[in-house]
Amino acid sequence: MLREFALDAVGTVSIEETSSKHLLKLSTRTYWQRVWPAGLGLSAYIVERFGPDGLRGRRVLDLGCGVGLVGIVCGRLGADVTFLDREAGALAVVRRNCRRNGVGPAQTIGGDWNHGGNRLAPDAYDLVVGGDVVYDDVEWPGIGTGLMRTLRAGGRALLADPGWVADDKLRTAFRRTGFAVDRTVLHVQWPPWRTTHQKRKAINIYSLRRADAASH
Repeated sequence: MLREFALDAVGTVSIEETSSKHLLKLSTRTYWQRVWPAGLGLSAYIVERFGPDGLRGRRVLDLGCGVGLVGIVCGRLGADVTFLDREAGALAVVRRNCRRNGVGPAQTIGGDWNHGGNRLAPDAYDLVVGGDVVYDDVEWPGIGTGLMRTLRAGGRALLADPGWVADDKLRTAFRRTGFAVDRTVLHVQWPPWRTTHQKRKAINIYSLRRADAASH
């Protein structure tokens, strides 16, 4: 199924959400197969923050990319994007979505910080983005370590959460791994393809910057 998402500065982004039995057989989990509110909120935030050419020439990593909306939006804003996901089915859909939206060629890596993510070059990325990747606090230390390794000096991570995690707990965890943490709250209408029965959902956008860089 194709969904269309209208975003200022990048226009309409067409995203395939899949129920393909073949692709789902490749997956250990299936929540990657659709766009979620946090991904839409993060995409809208990135468009507003960086503008039409604000990511031109920058290297971006889409962490836990799913069907690829956030990374494709970054690509539309001029970024050189790498898509990372542990699910092979997700990466197959991402490659199609990149072609569909004129972004690419898609650079995809299978895995997470612990498996496959070690193939990411150190100090390589200006920006790491991720929607719905911090819901499990067991993963936070690994995410923090991975961000420290892959972000360039002065680089930043933007992580979106729909209110599933305790704000103070998340801030404390990432400060311990060496990040200055700020939060912005924005609202999205969900689902965006309906004109009735929409709900206004609050999305937390966490901006993480290396504390050593933030102090200069």
